[in-house]
Amino acid sequence: MPKPSLLILLGGALAIAPPAFGQTPECSRNPNQAQWFVRAGAPMDGDGSADRPFATLADVERCAPAGATIMVLTPADGAPSLDGGIRLKDRQKLLGATPSGGGKPAARLTGGTGDAITLAHGNEIANLHIDNPAGAAIFGDNVNGAHLHDLLLTRRGTAPPGAVDPSLCRVVKTADAVDMSQSVLRGCNSRQVPISVKSAVVLLVDDGVGVANVKYSIQRVAVEDNPVHEQPQFLWPAGVYISTTGRVSALLEMEDSSVVNSVRGVAVRAADRSTLTGQLTNLRLESLRSDGIAPGTGFACSGLDATFNTFGLNCAKLAPAPVSDARIVLNIDRLRFSDTLKHGLPNDAGGIEPAALDQGRSTIEIHVQRSDLTGAAAAGVFTFYITGRPAKDLMDFGCVNPDPAGTAPDPAACRRAGYTSIGQNRIFGNSRTSKTHTPQGEIALQGPGAMMAQGNYFGDIAPVDGRGDALGECHFLIWPADNKSDLPPARLIPNARCEVYEVSVQGKPTGIDARFHLASDPRPPKK
Repeated sequence: MPKPSLLILLGGALAIAPPAFGQTPECSRNPNQAQWFVRAGAPMDGDGSADRPFATLADVERCAPAGATIMVLTPADGAPSLDGGIRLKDRQKLLGATPSGGGKPAARLTGGTGDAITLAHGNEIANLHIDNPAGAAIFGDNVNGAHLHDLLLTRRGTAPPGAVDPSLCRVVKTADAVDMSQSVLRGCNSRQVPISVKSAVVLLVDDGVGVANVKYSIQRVAVEDNPVHEQPQFLWPAGVYISTTGRVSALLEMEDSSVVNSVRGVAVRAADRSTLTGQLTNLRLESLRSDGIAPGTGFACSGLDATFNTFGLNCAKLAPAPVSDARIVLNIDRLRFSDTLKHGLPNDAGGIEPAALDQGRSTIEIHVQRSDLTGAAAAGVFTFYITGRPAKDLMDFGCVNPDPAGTAPDPAACRRAGYTSIGQNRIFGNSRTSKTHTPQGEIALQGPGAMMAQGNYFGDIAPVDGRGDALGECHFLIWPADNKSDLPPARLIPNARCEVYEVSVQGKPTGIDARFHLASDPRPPKK
């Protein structure tokens, strides 16, 4: 038998003590505690059932227990989006009605003054239109098992989309090092300060999640940022941003999705001793201000002392920096990168641009096949190894035979060397506005390492010959340490399609191998 409520005398008046935790009266009225309903414009006296849905996200957030399914119904005629955002509990599902005829989701919600949806462990989010949140559309901090699918994320905001909580970036420094055991790094940017602007989807994780391996699944998610780019500070920095630190291994599976008009498409960052693996399939990136896919490791000034001051990096303010033995592996299949609206910034916006900010400690592997990199303002592929370098990198855009003297296909040798891409990429029409010595430059390698780009189609700059064009020998540049002079190329190769940069503080690149190029387009346009 439950105990009766106690009568308490307060200031001469009788009051009934509140019910015990978990016995909120209005939540108990829903006969099915495993399924809850909410609808914009519904009457305010609902109980969360299908017949009498709640009218606010706050009500359903308070009442729905862990593991429950929350259905967001089509709004009443003329009703605005459900506002205020929602913080999910573990294993909850937040679902809208499946749109008929493949149209966009009818159920809409937004975030009020913050993020629209804050994740917990094991959440599924589907069939929703998240419109114009003040922060991220979806934010996950140290959660595992998020499944995001069939979503439309749009933004037309006129204010920067929020910053992460400062507690998620705490760098504890000693006299000449960083105390990695006491620092919190998952919410830091490369300059060791909290991420100042959130992306559409933000996923932050370190070993504080309590498991060694985490997984995130993103399917059929469309990110549509504001196409008006006169005020880029109001755009999402990326469609999807994931940051891993600590001793954690994260897997990002993203397929059949798109990002248009934001600053970047997909930004992945690994630091400390984390491993981040991305399986990116059938991804469309369109009209971005900067890079389509931007993987990066480490922190600026990691491994450098306070006297380093070149390429705009002054380590007197940043050293000592956290060290990183991180690893990023991206397997990219059927990427479509283009810039129809010409939003790409000159000499900045490339299709894929990995960056290493640590000094010979991290690993970056990029494997790309059956993809289109066309119309970029900068090169279609560009490694940014100026202020840092990976201990190992594998830039794999197709391998036919890894032996420089090889003349016949040898796929087994490719696999032994770590190359898994079959190529068949279309890489042409890039470097549209880049400051380059090679007007037809399509791919660039900067600093140490090698790039394999065999079995690709690079367009035909001499169509009368009827055979397509190989890159031939690369165009070689020497980049001085002070970066103050724009030296002419050390060796000018007419109509070269690639560039190799020797950065004096980093080391000489091995080169780009683009033999066995395709003489014709592997995917001619449909009639």
